[in-house]
Amino acid sequence: MALAVGALAVAATVLSACGSSGGNGTTNNSNTGANTPATTSNTGSSTGSSAAQGVPSAYNAAVNNIVNPSTKTGGTLKLLTSSDCDSWDPARTYYGWCWNMQRLFTRSLIGYKVLNGTKFELAPDLATDMGTHNADFSQWTYTLKPGLKFSNGQPITAADVQWGVSRLWATDQINGGPASYFLTGIKAPKNYKGVYKDGPNTVGMTVTGSDKITFNLTGPNADFDYLMAMAASAPVPARTEGGAGFTGANYGKHPVASGPFMIKSYSPSKSVVFVRNPDWSQSTDTIHHPLVDEVDLTVDTNPSDIGQQLKAGTADGIANTDIDSAFRSQVLTNPELKKYADNPLTALTRYISVMPSVIPNVHCRRAIFYAFDKKAYQDGLGGPTLGAIAGSMTPAGISGYDANYNPYPSGPGGTPNVAKAKAELKLCGKPGGFSTKFAYATPSSTMPNIFKAEQSALAKVGIKVTAATQDASHYYSTFIGSPRNIVNQGLGMANAGWGADFPTGVGFYQSIANGNSIVQTGNTNYPSLNDPVVNKVLNEAPAGKATDADWETLNHQIMQDAVYLPTVWGRDFYYRNPRLTNITCDNALAFGIYDWVNVGVSS
Repeated sequence: MALAVGALAVAATVLSACGSSGGNGTTNNSNTGANTPATTSNTGSSTGSSAAQGVPSAYNAAVNNIVNPSTKTGGTLKLLTSSDCDSWDPARTYYGWCWNMQRLFTRSLIGYKVLNGTKFELAPDLATDMGTHNADFSQWTYTLKPGLKFSNGQPITAADVQWGVSRLWATDQINGGPASYFLTGIKAPKNYKGVYKDGPNTVGMTVTGSDKITFNLTGPNADFDYLMAMAASAPVPARTEGGAGFTGANYGKHPVASGPFMIKSYSPSKSVVFVRNPDWSQSTDTIHHPLVDEVDLTVDTNPSDIGQQLKAGTADGIANTDIDSAFRSQVLTNPELKKYADNPLTALTRYISVMPSVIPNVHCRRAIFYAFDKKAYQDGLGGPTLGAIAGSMTPAGISGYDANYNPYPSGPGGTPNVAKAKAELKLCGKPGGFSTKFAYATPSSTMPNIFKAEQSALAKVGIKVTAATQDASHYYSTFIGSPRNIVNQGLGMANAGWGADFPTGVGFYQSIANGNSIVQTGNTNYPSLNDPVVNKVLNEAPAGKATDADWETLNHQIMQDAVYLPTVWGRDFYYRNPRLTNITCDNALAFGIYDWVNVGVSS
């Protein structure tokens, strides 16, 4: 998932999960590739249980516990964000924090029960049970619960699920999001162009009555329940969508809610107001347990202003990324503030995509790898509290992770390896260096300084870089998400990050490394990697054929290709208003930050 790091991006901008630390719980299903989705025995929800005891506020308390458990309802949750979502259309969004916000107003057949610590659990949401599959995992059937309704009062039917997923094929209007999982994995009519030209996909999705839907896949996929837990599989009112003027590409301006909240008002790049959905019923929902009456999300592009509002208590939290460096320093040195902060490990990798279409010689790309100053990148993010220097792409929590594997060793402490960089420049026929552009998303409190540090480091070996920036709302979808734009703009390097869409090797790598995931708009395989060794592992894994050794091979091959330069494995630093109740880090891996759906306020 993309980070929207100033961003996901991964986004944060990362698509990071708050508190998803390494190999416990978040990796139940990653050790053997794509197996039948396993769940933990932990069944506690954020409403409190023996699985996660309620505790008072303390540093890192929300990582493994429910802080200030409560069932008190009412009040308004006030959130800030440094940028708008890439889209509020569930089919188009791919920022981790936006997936988290989607949980306020959309539901899907399967969901993540909200747990604490390093555990997660899939559970039925709109469906009565987990998916029923055939022997080779190539066909999955779900039955909807009775009594489900959209916020417009219409019943939610299997045809609405079919319509919502069928929209993904309409790539002329619906782009971005995790579409590649669906477009390559679900059967479709020959030359199918999506719902707006060809109607719903009745080959890949067959509907029986009003409550049963069967997915016919192009091949085995033992991870399919995870896809049904994505916002992209949320139901959309068939044919009518959001009403006149709000269909297709405009649906994100007025999405119809299936979850406990609905969007009351939306001012792009300014604010979103969520209020309770009167047609949602707790009796049909075992996953969401909302407490507040309203959630106000305000876009504030001034990081220092966000920190000041959090400190003053006029805001409850930041929805899309970490707190800024100035406020973070205050929090770490003030015990009264620190007890309301959390610094979880996250199963994500921040990286620089080095583009073969712009820098075709692998030795030139490797020169960048050696000349890059990972210590400066880590310091620019905020130091060790925001990331551990990474030696390879696979993060902790995903099969194939090896903390000791580092094929491009830096100098002491992560500083540049100048000698190795110069040797690679000679091999690529550019002993004096070369010029290229370094892309990153704005606004960002960290990337301008990081860019300057890397510009200086690379210049020491003759690699001259200039900045190419784009607003975060477009950066990942059409700036570095367009292979053509990368070539036209000459973007040789691009800052990004990735957290697993779901906690398996496929969930981490499919969208960023499989050659079949490359699309012309909304591309998340930014370097357009199409390596047969990598493709083989990813294509065989859905049938349960990938072993730990296969995932290690994949990680090694990606590093040899020198298209993804890992900078740090993620840690995040969040702050929560003391008045918040029932708050815990959201550890479903695919979301991140805090569980805003089930949080309450004390005043």
